[in-house]
Amino acid sequence: MKATALLLPLLGIAIAAHTQTRINKTPMKAPESVIIHDGYYYISDTGGDPTKKDGDGVIYKMTPQGDVTVFADSLDSPKGSAIFRNILYVTDVDHIRGYDLRNGKQVFNLDMSATGSALLNDITPRDENSIFVSATDINKIYIVQLGNIPSFEEVKIFNPIRGANGLAYDSKRQRLYACGFGSLGAPDGQIGYIDLSAPEKKFVPLTTRTGYYDGITLTKNSKLIISDWVAFEKKGVIIELDINNGKVVTLNKEPISGPADFTIDKSGKIITPAMMEGNVMKF
Repeated sequence: MKATALLLPLLGIAIAAHTQTRINKTPMKAPESVIIHDGYYYISDTGGDPTKKDGDGVIYKMTPQGDVTVFADSLDSPKGSAIFRNILYVTDVDHIRGYDLRNGKQVFNLDMSATGSALLNDITPRDENSIFVSATDINKIYIVQLGNIPSFEEVKIFNPIRGANGLAYDSKRQRLYACGFGSLGAPDGQIGYIDLSAPEKKFVPLTTRTGYYDGITLTKNSKLIISDWVAFEKKGVIIELDINNGKVVTLNKEPISGPADFTIDKSGKIITPAMMEGNVMKF
């Protein structure tokens, strides 16, 4: 999931569940992530198979009114995204690609196939020059240095995260919050954090609740918002986890079909892909 801000304020979201509505006028194939920039929604669409290099991946640009146009095409399976200096970065199977927001042209390409991953997934900013990237299929997280000579290195974690997926970084506490999609097709993913200031990096679970976790966002009031597919049918939920006491609250009233890498707008509304039905929902 991702947003351009590292910490997002929420307006009364912990106590209210709202009816969601579809906001895209044109159906999509398999939208995976949403990011907002200058009032527009940028939506990555895997095209179907999340690991296949088939050239059917697309990044859409959508107005607040739901009008959809193609921003960039001929990707393979784009997923998580982040924006730096008017460049939209996305994971794409085993590459990180960057597109100029002014014209949709590709201006960045980092080949990470040496990691052995075919499912680079979420992106979250580390600072102005680097990002964290999850590799779901190999249970790993990487730091990617952006710029003219890009590079990457693994964040060595003592106890790897099962299906490492959503990422959110708290730079003040040097905590990288993460959630996992699980292992071997089982909803045994966890939610927790890694203290990056510690000599030995460990994944510390924050709750015993497990699931098919996808997107994650950290709020200013010590809450994590996480999407959970629950099952591969229309049963998905968006939950809120209190970091201080582990309390979990379900935020959506109606089930979502594959809630993936969501974002939160300035008014506190959650914008999430319903990946399995090809729509983008707001509530």
